[in-house]
Amino acid sequence: MKKFAIVNKRERWGFTFFGKAVVLLVFALLIALYIKGIVPFLAPDNPVDADILVVEGFIPDYAIEKSLEIFRKGNYSLLIVSGKPRVKGAHLSQYKDDGEFTAAYLKKLGLNEKQIRVVSIAKEVRRDRTYAAALKLKDWLRQNEPGTRYINLVSIGCHSRRSRYIFQKALGEDIKVGIIAVRNRNYDPDRWWQSSSGFREVTKETIAWIYARFFFRASH
Repeated sequence: MKKFAIVNKRERWGFTFFGKAVVLLVFALLIALYIKGIVPFLAPDNPVDADILVVEGFIPDYAIEKSLEIFRKGNYSLLIVSGKPRVKGAHLSQYKDDGEFTAAYLKKLGLNEKQIRVVSIAKEVRRDRTYAAALKLKDWLRQNEPGTRYINLVSIGCHSRRSRYIFQKALGEDIKVGIIAVRNRNYDPDRWWQSSSGFREVTKETIAWIYARFFFRASH
């Protein structure tokens, strides 16, 4: 008769009440650690001793102003703006890429034109734009500053760790990349989850960092 039975009784493992409490506690602890530690992780400030400061051209005006302050305080000899084609307003502006715009703003702020170089990718890149910009910088350094062994990269907020990783990957072991993260003023980094802009930025950059670190494959 057992052969034709519709139901049967089987032994299975499951969490006890204590076990469920432990799992929930561990889960809550991981969330708390993420909330507390993710912004410092994604926005590090770890410069190296370098003569060249590289600034990502897309950063906002206040970050450009901060970059000039960093340049002057650090006694750098050269500031390179890493640029990409503008995705908005290019037809209404004399500046067709964000690198040219950032360089023009730095000159207006008083930086000597001889201390600025713009290294931009020539056309719109649909994917891995930061990597394409880093490769362009690598070629420029080989031709114009072949003895370069250290650079510092200025980026904005939670984009910084990913930028540093991708630039280091593109430049290789011969050039050490330091990173300086300018604080993002759109949200409070200590309470980023309390604003929509902070939540969007941090979660987006978390996913982007995971992609860059574990799934990105260089195409060149």
